[in-house]
Amino acid sequence: FALFFWPTLLLGTAEGREKLVAFVRRDDALRRANVLALAFALTALVALSALALDQFRWEAVGVGAAYLLIPTAALVLRRPNQEGLTLQDALAIVALWFPIEFEWLPLAELPKRPGIGLDKLVGVLWLLVLFLGVRRLEGVGYTFLLGRADVARAGLYFALFVTFFAIPLAIPTHFVASSPAMRPLSEIGLALVGTAFLIALPEELLFRGVILNLLLRRWRAHPMRALAIASLIFGFAHANNSEEPTWVYVALATVAGWFYGLAYMKTGKVTTAALLHWMVNSYWGLFFHR
Repeated sequence: FALFFWPTLLLGTAEGREKLVAFVRRDDALRRANVLALAFALTALVALSALALDQFRWEAVGVGAAYLLIPTAALVLRRPNQEGLTLQDALAIVALWFPIEFEWLPLAELPKRPGIGLDKLVGVLWLLVLFLGVRRLEGVGYTFLLGRADVARAGLYFALFVTFFAIPLAIPTHFVASSPAMRPLSEIGLALVGTAFLIALPEELLFRGVILNLLLRRWRAHPMRALAIASLIFGFAHANNSEEPTWVYVALATVAGWFYGLAYMKTGKVTTAALLHWMVNSYWGLFFHR
């Protein structure tokens, strides 16, 4: 787990990002051989992990390699002078997102099946490598240095969303109900950590740090248009979940995405949006059930 998760955390530091950029680029030129070397090294690490977990399959190795190489090819072929969302950006995003969303990657799980899928850990790490290193996307705001104002804004948006949107919509439609008892303390800690690093942070890196960021750059004069589209994308990304009624889940996710996007836009930090996302998901998980 640490072999995949630790590099993701390191890229949240300025030093980590600088080392990544220095490895995959020389001045303004992309060092394609180094990018491919990273892809194959990560593929080998996935294969060795599966072997150690007694879950090794050659099919998974091939699919995992393709998962890394397809979005890489899309961004390598992108014209470097294009700033906003391009077709190559969209292809890379879909190639990184859909295989995880629809569970197309037969990778190993930690510590055993069912467990934490390596697909999610690999996906968020490669997203960062491609968009921070290869794409050199500015303004992602991936930093763990949050100030009081950042935390306060996340708290404000949490209160607004829960009070005026989440509870008024979720309770009457029976989307959720109040839990009669708290979960055991032994489960709460793991649930909070898992929500933060396996749900909130990865989703915010994708939907706000990359998708909303690119849309904002495409429509600099119309930031609310970019925010609305990114929020709708986030909302409909929840349409394939099992929770009923589906329209309530999509509506809640869309509104939540709006607040997450506002947190990102106002602070310039995707981790502020991730903190807000964590607050919302933890609130649902601790005090309600479906």
